[in-house]
Amino acid sequence: MKTFSKYLFVLAGALLGVCSICTAQATDDQGGYDGVGVSDVGAFEFGELPATIPSPPIAHPATYIASNSFTATWSSVSGATGYRLDVSPNNSFSTYVAGYHDLNVGNTTSRSVTGLNASTTYYYRVRAYNASGTSGNSNVVSVTTLSPTGPPVAITNPATLIASFSATLNGSVDPHGLTTTVYFQYGTTISYGHTTLSQIKTGNTYQSISTNVSGLTANTTYHFRLVATNSAGTRYGVDRTFTTLTATGPPVVTTNPASLIASFSATLNGSVDPHGLPTTVYFQYGTTTSYGLTTAPQSKTGNTYQNVTANISGLTASTTYHFRIVATNNAGTRYGSDRTFTTLSATGPPVVISNPATNIATNTATLNGTVNPHGLTTTVYFQYGTTTSYGHTSASQSKTGNVYQNVSANISGLTALTTYHFRIVGTNNNGTTYGSDRTFTTQPY
Repeated sequence: MKTFSKYLFVLAGALLGVCSICTAQATDDQGGYDGVGVSDVGAFEFGELPATIPSPPIAHPATYIASNSFTATWSSVSGATGYRLDVSPNNSFSTYVAGYHDLNVGNTTSRSVTGLNASTTYYYRVRAYNASGTSGNSNVVSVTTLSPTGPPVAITNPATLIASFSATLNGSVDPHGLTTTVYFQYGTTISYGHTTLSQIKTGNTYQSISTNVSGLTANTTYHFRLVATNSAGTRYGVDRTFTTLTATGPPVVTTNPASLIASFSATLNGSVDPHGLPTTVYFQYGTTTSYGLTTAPQSKTGNTYQNVTANISGLTASTTYHFRIVATNNAGTRYGSDRTFTTLSATGPPVVISNPATNIATNTATLNGTVNPHGLTTTVYFQYGTTTSYGHTSASQSKTGNVYQNVSANISGLTALTTYHFRIVGTNNNGTTYGSDRTFTTQPY
């Protein structure tokens, strides 16, 4: 194997102009660099040094362990552009769980592992990679899935949208295979004293739970926890706290992702809590973080979080834009974090979105969606049926332009008390695009 010192020798030769040395030392007897995960480099070129292969990541204990799934987690590694995951039923990794052998999970530090057996021990390890190659293996982590049924698993997550007199409590629950009742306890002490309305959950996966609570006192610390009960027992999430805002103060703003991104337009999104004072809110946007453009100001009042949107046009196709929300009241000005979006090319395949069905009756319903023809004449319709094979289509409609347009279709001849699947489909000269599958259930007679 060539060593880095040999490359330094080659570089020194290049600096001295001894090109024959450079060429001669650029390859070894096997004709290339045989470092870990690096393919044959071939002739060494002046000015190039071997890039660094990432270090092995550190695998952390699994989270969200359920009967048939868990989430593998690991540390990020400097210089890594992605990670590869192995999951095995044995610690020698002589065999692998189907689909989890050298699985490229992208540049993330967690991955949900599904399709597992209950009450079974599994092992996982991770490798980091970049353009130079792949690291060695991480440490091995073992995890045992839950039994098929059992007491629920309750997790209390941080509160959000904390205002002067309200907040949103969050958690997650795995019903553990049994019908489970779940709610939050909250109050100014760990005796709590208040409960939210109960929710019913079923299944064997973790599900998010959120409840908005109001009637709180400003500038006060509250405790809360999630509680879940099924026929196998009751479980309590850990206690968490939050402190409500003062009665009045500077606004609180959040920049949310842009939506309905087209070639020459987009919708900017955010939220604002006016914090008890009349507040002016708008967006700054432009091709740099200097922005340079602003949307029309909007006026907001109150002490709760309110969505703010602004449609912008006159953009340039295939261009990255920066934006943020800005809010001002008598107590100060606050700026949301910077976000970016990239406009679509001038023309291309259509963009389609399946929206919820409406007007659902015994034998009829209205299917809804949105299409951006993406600069080309586009044919759009819905597929629907009692399975994801669909089998029925609505009448085709023709759309043109470069903006998002609503599409609806009334369908009939349905069967009462039956669940139907549907999706929107758009086709133009650049391709066909399918919206996500949605469902609705018809009414009884």
